[in-house]
Amino acid sequence: MERDNFLKSTTRILAERVGYRCSNPNCRAYTVGPNEKENKSTSVGEAAHICAAAGGGARYDESMTSVQRSDISNGLWLCSNCSDLIDKDYENYSVQLLKKWKAEAELEMYQNIKGGKRSTAEKHEGSPYLEVDLRYNSSGRWNEGYSYKNPREVGENGEEVMIIGFDTDPIIYWKLDWEYSLFIYNNSSYPAYNIQVDQISNHQFSQISRLPKINNLQQMGKMELTAEYISRMEGIYKEADEYLKHRIPEALDGLQLQITYLDEKRETHTTLVTIKGQDVISQKV
Repeated sequence: MERDNFLKSTTRILAERVGYRCSNPNCRAYTVGPNEKENKSTSVGEAAHICAAAGGGARYDESMTSVQRSDISNGLWLCSNCSDLIDKDYENYSVQLLKKWKAEAELEMYQNIKGGKRSTAEKHEGSPYLEVDLRYNSSGRWNEGYSYKNPREVGENGEEVMIIGFDTDPIIYWKLDWEYSLFIYNNSSYPAYNIQVDQISNHQFSQISRLPKINNLQQMGKMELTAEYISRMEGIYKEADEYLKHRIPEALDGLQLQITYLDEKRETHTTLVTIKGQDVISQKV
């Protein structure tokens, strides 16, 4: 199958928009530098596809057109190691996460050239800095019985009987379920201890796996929790499927998590995590 590769101009712009640094916040390596030959430079960066350039590749989206796959919006700049990593271990590197990397790396560079502002990690130099990413795993619907809204008729014994025909879709009580992996990343050079995750908004997951009371997350490390959201509705199966189209349901819009943790001096730090639409935003407060 033919690959939808980026134009050379697209590759150059992707690199320039992040200052030729890897967009992975756990890496941020420089990808261009001097060559042994004085009149040459060496590049170890790549314009990586967020959704694969061809079928069978990591995060391939068959609904995309050839133009969309080769568009700059489907690319991000990475060092060769990270480019290889996101494709070989693609289940841990979702489209949502890669778009987040790209946006944050470009914002950091934009702030640098506009006003010399430091990156988020630099602002918190000397202390751990935790961020969160939410990876969608699966969703589904379960039939919990027929609704009393279905038509009825009086049977031969004089009792009402529910009519379930083949020509109309029955109204069902549905249980809707979304399952996620909640990744906590330590994007700093300092370990974090006794991490605690609390839901602090009216919108909440139905459950989140609990961390042991005593725990730690080493520098540039990650830990994984599981999260689940359960909802119930009454309607035909098409209406239930419409709800399930969203990987993050509207009911979770505005959900907030508070991540608290200690540094080596036992001082407390807090990261506020907010779900906004289909995005997950982390901010140290």
